[in-house]
Amino acid sequence: MRVGIVTLVLVLALVLSAVPVAATDRVVVGRADLSLSVPDNRVAPGEAVTLDVYVVNDATIVRGGPQEFVDRVTTARSATLDIGEVRGIDVETSAIPFGVVPEGIHGPAAIELTVPEFVPPGTYQLPVELTYTYTSVVAYDRTDLDAEPEYEERTVTRRVTIPVVVEERARFRVVEMGTDAQIGGSGTTTVSVQNVGTALAREASVQLISGNDDLTFGGATTAESFVGEWAPGEIRTVTFPATVVDDAELRNYTVTGRVSYTDTDGFAQSSNELRSSLRPLAEQTFSLSDVESTLRVDHEGAVSGTVTNDGPLPVADAVVVFRPASPNFDASETEFAVPDLDPGASAAFAFEVEVSSAADPGARQLQFVVDYEDEDGDNRTSDALTARIEVAPERDPFTVEVVESNVSAGGSGRLTVMVTNAEAESLSDVSAKLFVDDPIATSDDEAFVDELAPGESAEISFEVSAARSTFPKEYPVSMDFEYDRADGTTEISDTFRLPVTVEERRGGGLPIWILLGVGAAVIAAVVVIRRR
Repeated sequence: MRVGIVTLVLVLALVLSAVPVAATDRVVVGRADLSLSVPDNRVAPGEAVTLDVYVVNDATIVRGGPQEFVDRVTTARSATLDIGEVRGIDVETSAIPFGVVPEGIHGPAAIELTVPEFVPPGTYQLPVELTYTYTSVVAYDRTDLDAEPEYEERTVTRRVTIPVVVEERARFRVVEMGTDAQIGGSGTTTVSVQNVGTALAREASVQLISGNDDLTFGGATTAESFVGEWAPGEIRTVTFPATVVDDAELRNYTVTGRVSYTDTDGFAQSSNELRSSLRPLAEQTFSLSDVESTLRVDHEGAVSGTVTNDGPLPVADAVVVFRPASPNFDASETEFAVPDLDPGASAAFAFEVEVSSAADPGARQLQFVVDYEDEDGDNRTSDALTARIEVAPERDPFTVEVVESNVSAGGSGRLTVMVTNAEAESLSDVSAKLFVDDPIATSDDEAFVDELAPGESAEISFEVSAARSTFPKEYPVSMDFEYDRADGTTEISDTFRLPVTVEERRGGGLPIWILLGVGAAVIAAVVVIRRR
């Protein structure tokens, strides 16, 4: 594009009359003629663009001479462009200094423009003031080369306009973008894009690009979806798979993209950059409360509590899983199914846990996780949930108190004991077994109690006897119990050691040592009589 120029007519006679010279003098006459050229002046609404401006010096030689003087009269100096304003377009560049401009095409120089989004299509005239200086006449003495030449300078100020064409184009803007993918999970990303331009787009497709590997579209950083024909003002919504890694931060992630399309002239085009952000949902979390324990050493007890879905999404087919942290804890079942849980909903759980005799009593930390299905039907596992419980010291399920245990040497008696249920549950089919060693004997070594409620007592007895030669003192006997718990399991208690007290024989004869003495005396008397 050539900007019109003001023609300078120089007539040699006028020049000569203006610059008196001798017959030996010569003159070089010419002019620098600057104009502007903008190869591409097309812009689109909503863009920040750069117009490349070239300065064209179409110089003219009216009268020639030495090359140095020809160059002098054809070169513009101190060339500047002062950029004006145009209504509806923001002009970011105010002035461009070009300096020395020899004959020819020079540039480009950049004029920065911002075209607001809702500027109507059309041609807008950008005013530019072009100012430069050049030498129009050089007079020199051809016989005296040392003489200084004389110059006539001219300054030109030219006001021109650069037409800026705002085209009808398809232009796109993100209206809404969101995802239901959680940290550590997968889901979908939905983006709504509007054609805010003034032209129809054909064969359009939307491309998204994630700027962070923590957020991907099904494992890839880019994703594309075909839309088709897209009219001005129309909003199209497309979906993409989304995946967020386990250790991703809960924040907004930048997502960019473009719309590729074919314009109404059949040319492939790429839109302005789409820019938005995606914020994944927080990781699914659960919490435990009201965790209680009846565990004690060498005993099977229960661990119970409540699990709560802290959100943000509902879960289905949830299972609380108990993860014993020690071989001293043995759970018959390690999974407890709970109902589907909406955010904020809770459910109770319980596990039967046997604590071995090798365990130490005291505080213990138990670990649980929740296995569940997310909204997409994918299996997920929560972070570990911990609970602190107390393991009670070992204790017998019964307490045994001796009521009667005296027996005479050479006689028999009753061993009577009071048995009390020390458990927090009823115990049934309680069978007591008595074990004795010489000199204690029994022909009645079993006793039976149908049921004992918690804290309930019952009296049982056995017949025991002691040999005649038994020395009076306490002798140990043993007893244990076989019983059924409320859950139907049969167990055997530890062995209890009980005392049986043997007393001297009463009535019915003298002590054996007296009888032996009397017998010896009688035998001695008989011997004496026979001898006599």
